[in-house]
Amino acid sequence: MMNDSLFTLADQFVAYKRQNGRVYQTGAYYLEKYIQFASETNPEITVPDRKSVQGFLEKYEDAPGSLYNAAAFLREFSRYLIARGYPDAYLIPAGRTRLPTPVPPYFFTGEEISAFFRECDSIRDDPHHKGRHLALPAMFRLLYCCGLRCKEARVLARKDVHLDKGYFDVLQSKGPKSRRIYISGELTEYLDGYDRQISRLFPDRRIFFPSRADSPYGAAMLEKNFLRFWYSAFPEKKDSGVSIRAYDFRYPNLNKIQTFWMKYGNYNKYRLKRFGFYFYLLFLIPQKSTREPSGFFHFAHTFLSFSSSRVASAFAFSSAMMSR
Repeated sequence: MMNDSLFTLADQFVAYKRQNGRVYQTGAYYLEKYIQFASETNPEITVPDRKSVQGFLEKYEDAPGSLYNAAAFLREFSRYLIARGYPDAYLIPAGRTRLPTPVPPYFFTGEEISAFFRECDSIRDDPHHKGRHLALPAMFRLLYCCGLRCKEARVLARKDVHLDKGYFDVLQSKGPKSRRIYISGELTEYLDGYDRQISRLFPDRRIFFPSRADSPYGAAMLEKNFLRFWYSAFPEKKDSGVSIRAYDFRYPNLNKIQTFWMKYGNYNKYRLKRFGFYFYLLFLIPQKSTREPSGFFHFAHTFLSFSSSRVASAFAFSSAMMSR
């Protein structure tokens, strides 16, 4: 049974965050889970206490990322309560959790991408998963070609996709910020065909990539199917120890910059964006993947095999010099 007073305080806290421009979906999720846990262990609880908080965090000991997020959101909630006049709220010490070691980005080769999408396209219609054989191949193509975050593709609304004009809008994403993304003619044609087919199954859908009951695909379901297609294409990589995620589609690749040419209709600006791609690899990727020596070697190996461009090789060499 959920504690009403604690839930009300959490609801006020989430409303306060959203009034200040935060989406706060993940924070609201962890707070709701905490309140359910705390109410089951102590129905009389009114503010977070040490015992309930530590017991809740123990559930995430095997998931460093989730543990860090849960602790961070609970710490924010307790600070809010203390400022509101609830001094008994337990404040988690600042050094209680640490961010997990960043996962090095994985850069796909053209052959890997082709094999991956061949597996995507081989998925069959399943009456228990209505429309999945249409939505997943289309969603993964959008992720790869446009560099979206997985959640941005999962919750993309149908009304925000304008295939007749060659773009779609991502609204209130991380930050929260909105942006317009232009897509190539080939991808537009593919998505148009997908839209016609999926509309026969979900004629009044709100979500562009609908799961059952016109709801977005879950994060775990998307990741599960990504790995399913990947290891089906490359079974020998299953025990290689290399971490790979659907999120890795977000990292830059030369195919993505083709969309900039469509956006500007100007080859000089396209070339400028191409240079910006290398600039990104030089200054941003090393900062994310070279915090440990193994991260840099992963970056150097994948990038040099990923592109034979002399400019790219020179930039990768410069990155090596800068990281010493």
